[in-house]
Amino acid sequence: MNKNHPVYHSLMARLESLREQYRQHPSERNRYRLVRQEQLIAQWVAASDLPTPLFAPTGGAPAPAPT
Repeated sequence: MNKNHPVYHSLMARLESLREQYRQHPSERNRYRLVRQEQLIAQWVAASDLPTPLFAPTGGAPAPAPT
């Protein structure tokens, strides 16, 4: 799917909306919806066109930095 496709724009707008919701109200439900949207986009968009995911591909939070 190219970046000018209307479905791409719709998916990305929804992703940004969910990210904003999660920033304002971090909850398990909002986190789940955000991760599911990222997974949906990953099914339709080439890996090189994907935005940086907020969470790791496993659906968990990013690993802490080594100390």
